[in-house]
Amino acid sequence: MTKKYHLISLGCPKNLIDSEIFSFLSEEANYQPTEDSTEADLIIINTCGFIVSAKEEGIETILEAIRMKEEGVCQTLVVTGCLVKRYFDELMTEFPEIDFLINLKDFKKFAQVLGLKDFAYNRKLMTPAHYAYLRISDGCNNNCTYCAIPLIRGNLTSIKMEDIITEAETLASKGVKEVIITAQDTTQYGKDIYPEGKLIQLLKKVSQVNGIKWIRLLYLHPAHITHELIDAIAELPKILPYFDIPLQHISDNILRKMNRRKFSSDIKDILDYLLKKIPHAMIRTTFIVGFPGEERKDYQELKKFIQARRFARLGVFIYSKEEDTPAHDFQAQVARKTATNRYNKLMQIQQDISADIMESFVGKEIECIIDKVAEDDGFHFEGRSWFDAPDVDGIVYLTDNQNLAKIGDIVKVKIVEAWEYDLVGEIIKIER
Repeated sequence: MTKKYHLISLGCPKNLIDSEIFSFLSEEANYQPTEDSTEADLIIINTCGFIVSAKEEGIETILEAIRMKEEGVCQTLVVTGCLVKRYFDELMTEFPEIDFLINLKDFKKFAQVLGLKDFAYNRKLMTPAHYAYLRISDGCNNNCTYCAIPLIRGNLTSIKMEDIITEAETLASKGVKEVIITAQDTTQYGKDIYPEGKLIQLLKKVSQVNGIKWIRLLYLHPAHITHELIDAIAELPKILPYFDIPLQHISDNILRKMNRRKFSSDIKDILDYLLKKIPHAMIRTTFIVGFPGEERKDYQELKKFIQARRFARLGVFIYSKEEDTPAHDFQAQVARKTATNRYNKLMQIQQDISADIMESFVGKEIECIIDKVAEDDGFHFEGRSWFDAPDVDGIVYLTDNQNLAKIGDIVKVKIVEAWEYDLVGEIIKIER
């Protein structure tokens, strides 16, 4: 009888890459994947433990799996990931129904659970075949006062450049066209294993890999973005002019409390240089409201900054008080109601900004990649423009009147309609 596994991957793209390794090992042990958890002999939950809401989601997912196990749905329940790394002993005590707690990235232990004696560290992609994440480092040295990542993932640990290039070549050989470079802070790549950072050199080498058409960079810490990096990106045509820069705030008072290393004037200078060098660049950013000590004047400064800068893609988070981080014990904690009101106001402002920016594309032609068949009968496909990262940005709903396109194609699209965050377009040319 065929054994089946069901893997639930929570959290960020870095976690997804770990899940892809767990998935590969499961199939090496002759388990077959199933999307239906009620069919699974083995359920694997890869948790996130970054903020309160993520922890709550992880616990709820574990409780649901325990309920299924008690009903005889699955034989083995494995829980791993950041939540396990952070709360191993507590989870062991509170949930004895879990068969195996696997510490973060302990693939060897998982292989032993599956009865594998010899195995390789490989990935079974959980993304569509035409795009994949490429992790270049793990951990972080920035020590932002609100962030639990160093407690979970440790200090910066870069992957050797030759190993990254080999993986990029492997992905390309499997048909991956879009490589999405990820890390806790991509701008710090190589500073722990080379005399100086090597991100620019790495980007040049990845750009030379045959088959890769798009290279997207995530998690660029503003403190480490240099003119040289921007210049290099401008000169490398495969690297999309999409800049994911989590700014977190603009008030010097709050940036100092956050230990963000650069202040308002520095941030504005680097954004000005970026847009001068690459005028068509699209910037994605995130901000935190309700950070301890955030006064009304700090919030007002942030609001005016967002209104003036008009970011194409922007997310806002309410500060999450994380134990064992310095900010947990800061004075002047902001009331939840106040933080929520600030969040709602900023998101409404951004919705209006986004609607205006999306409307500006109507009648224009842009490049998109096709991700899947559309769920809405009114369209043929759903895709993403070059300024949309998977799962966090917008969607382009596509019609294909010539009926020639397929999933994974890179196409030229004429935009015919715009919504607050998404676009509607007609495929006019298949570039592949």
